[in-house]
Amino acid sequence: MVRNTLGAVLALIAAVVGIGSVFFDWYGGRDGRNYRWWDLFNGAGVTGGTPALIAGLFLPMLVAAALAVAGILLRSRLLTALSGAAILGFTLLWMIRQYNTTDSLTIGQGGMSWPVLAALGSGLLMLYAATTMAGRHLAERGLRGHGHGKHREETGGEVRQGPWRKRHEEHAAHGEHGEHEEHGRRDVA
Repeated sequence: MVRNTLGAVLALIAAVVGIGSVFFDWYGGRDGRNYRWWDLFNGAGVTGGTPALIAGLFLPMLVAAALAVAGILLRSRLLTALSGAAILGFTLLWMIRQYNTTDSLTIGQGGMSWPVLAALGSGLLMLYAATTMAGRHLAERGLRGHGHGKHREETGGEVRQGPWRKRHEEHAAHGEHGEHEEHGRRDVA
């Protein structure tokens, strides 16, 4: 319970930081939302221009945040890890494309600034949150073992540990009320 809560809080913080980072200066006075996300996948590299909000890096960060929220609600480590991988992947891909365009990635005045590091940190924090979360327990998924009494009561049936019939059913079927067989030995009652 504590692990899931801690992981959920960390994932929520990482999602907010990831989305918020695109509204600040990423490189040379240009906000992260002003980079078209599809430019990261074509050979042109990072182009100039100012796309609409959804056409910029805001969209991948929004999708990653939605994955994080789904991971929190479903207590899914996989969705939370996918969210962190998406944030890290898009940020690193942006850094590669920015380097291809400018042949350098300077840090500071006129170069890369702290929001890029915040996005990277957000992705790493999201991955850490995924490892922190305990995930859903088997009992909550209905995958618990047959030997637990609570499971038998919930499913409303008797659970057997194998294909063999119970001993009293065998004896009743064969009419052997007074005799018991154990390990190949017959005892008469």
